[in-house]
Amino acid sequence: MTTSVSMDTSVSLKQAFLIMHAYLEQHWVSVGKPAALGVLLGQISLWDTESGGKEPMDGSVFPDWLRCANLVLSAEAIPQGYTGADILLDGKPPTIKVLR
Repeated sequence: MTTSVSMDTSVSLKQAFLIMHAYLEQHWVSVGKPAALGVLLGQISLWDTESGGKEPMDGSVFPDWLRCANLVLSAEAIPQGYTGADILLDGKPPTIKVLR
């Protein structure tokens, strides 16, 4: 079943993490499985823990990812929003907008 999603679709942080993993895995395959990206995928791949949860293979990944989630969500709570993903040309935003 395919669900229609947009940039405004709400997801949980767990779903966002899984979406990030799925995207990176698809990209890794499409670009010939480069080693550096394969290492990252291995680090963020989830494994079952004794407590019954799932955690990334590299224990330092999830706290780092949560810090990034906090950074973005905090920025999104103010009018300017998170601008870290915005494209810059010569250090400035482009003067034209893409129509979709």
